[in-house]
Amino acid sequence: MAKPILAIITHSIRMDNHLPLKYFQEFEVKHFYFDAPYGDLKTVDLGNAIKWDSFSDLEKKLIALNPDLIQGAEPYASKIAIRICRVTKKVARKLKKPYIFPMFENRPVSARFGPFWAPILKFVLKDYAGGAAAIYYLNEGAKRNLEEAGVDPKKLKQEPYGVWGVDTSLFRPAYSKPAAITGKRYILYVGRFIEDKGITYLLAAWNSVKHQFSDVELVFIGSGEMDIDIEGSQMQKMGQMKNAELPPFFANALFTVYPSITMPKWEEQVGTVNLQSLACGRPVLTTTSGAIPEYITDEVGILVPERDAEELADGMSELIENDEKREELAKKARPYILENFDAEKNVIKIEKELLILIKE
Repeated sequence: MAKPILAIITHSIRMDNHLPLKYFQEFEVKHFYFDAPYGDLKTVDLGNAIKWDSFSDLEKKLIALNPDLIQGAEPYASKIAIRICRVTKKVARKLKKPYIFPMFENRPVSARFGPFWAPILKFVLKDYAGGAAAIYYLNEGAKRNLEEAGVDPKKLKQEPYGVWGVDTSLFRPAYSKPAAITGKRYILYVGRFIEDKGITYLLAAWNSVKHQFSDVELVFIGSGEMDIDIEGSQMQKMGQMKNAELPPFFANALFTVYPSITMPKWEEQVGTVNLQSLACGRPVLTTTSGAIPEYITDEVGILVPERDAEELADGMSELIENDEKREELAKKARPYILENFDAEKNVIKIEKELLILIKE
């Protein structure tokens, strides 16, 4: 008997939102995508992916596939996402098939979009959600935005849908120290070099304490618009890396630091870097920005107020100096991920819910 087909529609495709789809067992999954800007997937990884070139092309390909369930985008994500929502609803209605979507956006709608667009987008969300079989929200801010738009609360489910969690077979502790690391011990930052990620506060914090720890470096992995000045000692800047290249850097760090800050139009929705570090058995030093406290507890990391270089510096000092505290957090890190954010377990759990949806 043929498996039911789940069509997933996204604007961009990348490793961390695509490879976990291999864990679906009861559905045949087809991932429709427009572009692949991250360059972190090989041709062999795209066997179940279908590229669309325009919205009319997407509509035609969806109708030709005739899926049993469609996962669309969330309206608050972008203008392109709104167009994807329209196609999703139109095709689902034509094929008489259910659709679902995830919700990440946690900034208050008025702050994110302003007084003119906020009520319009609330209407769009309510109308789109009205036809959906289920909506998966990934944080409390997203739930609030759905409720404020008047979405039926019976349709809301809290699951890491779309992020799925961490591929714990890839992100794991057992890796040798990367040859590219020049220092004996290091703290790791992974992410974009942009204001939103708290880079300014991270540099200020590290520059205030690094003289106390001559054998420790701060290693940056990523790229972005901010120019990170690493003149002097105890800092190393690497380039952008593919997801599959990151685990050895996580696994051999003292800890990962991820100091995101809330911006007028953005706040942290998940903080996947934190979860990847924990899966590799290393604790995190992070902030209370956005949804981070919903994903990170003081059992596996230290949370400090955002935009506070002094608190960040204190946290860095504590995790460097206090070996017992650091390793106590590290010991609990991977079990915490295996229990709560293992991608395979989460996919299998959500898949069971989706099977019920298509039978109703």
